[in-house]
Amino acid sequence: MEEQMKKQIFALAVILLVGILFGANPLTAQDDVKAATIQIVDGKFGMSIQDRMIMDENTVFPLNSTVFVWLKVTGGTSETITVKWVNGELTHETQLSIGGNSWRTWANKKVWKTGDWTVTVTDASGNVLKELTFKVE
Repeated sequence: MEEQMKKQIFALAVILLVGILFGANPLTAQDDVKAATIQIVDGKFGMSIQDRMIMDENTVFPLNSTVFVWLKVTGGTSETITVKWVNGELTHETQLSIGGNSWRTWANKKVWKTGDWTVTVTDASGNVLKELTFKVE
């Protein structure tokens, strides 16, 4: 019986060692997925961009002006996000490439229609990452 117990302990040790060598730790794998998930950690509207930062930040803009949406993105190396501008039935989409884990990017739109506008940012799978609103008067 002692010999059988030694074989079982040896087999268990081999299984554990193989799991460690090939990274079969489900808790670590889940943490890696969470850490790599793309997120919009900040979003702002303004009239221009200077040195990769929003300038003249505001949420109300004059008719026929160009509005910039500035975004700070984390966890999205080599991914693409979509910025969708919506005013009533009017929609416009822009694709932005994310080049690093902490990335600043922006899109702009000439707003030729008054009213409330919504900007929705989605990942490549269509999941909403951020939604922002502004007004054109």
